[in-house]
Amino acid sequence: MNGGATVIVIFTGMIGALGFTAILTEHHKNIVKLRLQQGKQGDASTEAALQAMREEIRALRDTSMQYDLSFDTALQRMEQRMSAMERRVNLVEPGESQKIGIGQ
Repeated sequence: MNGGATVIVIFTGMIGALGFTAILTEHHKNIVKLRLQQGKQGDASTEAALQAMREEIRALRDTSMQYDLSFDTALQRMEQRMSAMERRVNLVEPGESQKIGIGQ
């Protein structure tokens, strides 16, 4: 082989190697893109699940507070009724209420 043909073969081989390297680089870039997209989708679904749990906890807190307020209100009403009952007993039978221990 003469020197010019060798240079052409080497030059052609280098161009082929550069083309192959470009294809591999593009393929690697696409794989990395897909992995990042999958990671973001996983993060989005995890974030959505966390947000749903936050909403559920908020709703449970509200429900719990409503029950607490309702119970407190009912307890206050019972105390008021009991006080009113004790006053009535003391007005009707002042001596009798002392004997049985009401209104003390």
